[in-house]
Amino acid sequence: MKAEQAVDLLAQATGEAYRLVGRLPGGETGAHEVAGPAGNRLVVKWDARASTRTARADAVALSERLRIEAGWPVPPERTIVAEGWLFVLQDFMPGAPVGELGHHLVDTLLALHSRRLGLARAEDRSRWPDVLIRTLTIGGEGYCLHESLRGHSARTASLVARIERLGDTLSRDGLAGRDIVHWDLHPGNLLQDGGGLSAVVDTDFATVGDAAFDLVMLALASLTLPCDPGVRTRLFATAFDDLDELRTSAYLAHLFVRHLDWSIRRERRDEVDFWLARADEMLDL
Repeated sequence: MKAEQAVDLLAQATGEAYRLVGRLPGGETGAHEVAGPAGNRLVVKWDARASTRTARADAVALSERLRIEAGWPVPPERTIVAEGWLFVLQDFMPGAPVGELGHHLVDTLLALHSRRLGLARAEDRSRWPDVLIRTLTIGGEGYCLHESLRGHSARTASLVARIERLGDTLSRDGLAGRDIVHWDLHPGNLLQDGGGLSAVVDTDFATVGDAAFDLVMLALASLTLPCDPGVRTRLFATAFDDLDELRTSAYLAHLFVRHLDWSIRRERRDEVDFWLARADEMLDL
């Protein structure tokens, strides 16, 4: 559905006036800024796929728990259903994506990390082990696509074949967790304003699982940004020192498929070469 149609449907469903401002940069599925009924700035996303609609609705509830119970600077969110479409409305958050990692920011992120540990409830649905294993064995829905790696080169085809074999050996029990996981915690989803962290955004697929995954993602992301002295070493130690071999292999394998698929489909050869080299260094498959 085109953005103009989506905003019209949203207005019809709510009986409120919304005005499309434009698409926001980045992201796989896209987010659009709209002006709300009071002229307030909002971000809206929409989805009609049955499987991801449920996951998105669950993620909104988890994101609100991160905001209220764990004190995370995530935007307030709400959902609206109209004609089979799920709309997610978020407050627009100030700031610009992080372009450099310093110790003060890492301090803030690690404090936030500790507050979401064990925050899952008994009644929460957890797709965590199944989704993670699926991305390793056959790929994800719209991302972590194995086909792009199989068709790109002999090196990427060999890598994805080894990752698929790893996925076949994994069990749900070894990947369990009762934390709230962001699932896409990289600097592009961290906003800074006035020198401090102003927001953590894009919690679209937050889930119940093992929050150590987010730390692994941050550690890998530090390889792509300028860092203050010692920051990269600190992030890698925090992510990997207490992580067992099984989870280390599973989380790294997932992230290398994610990064390589994204880079291949956007024809970014330098990024493909970079992540292949990191996979050769870090994955023992």
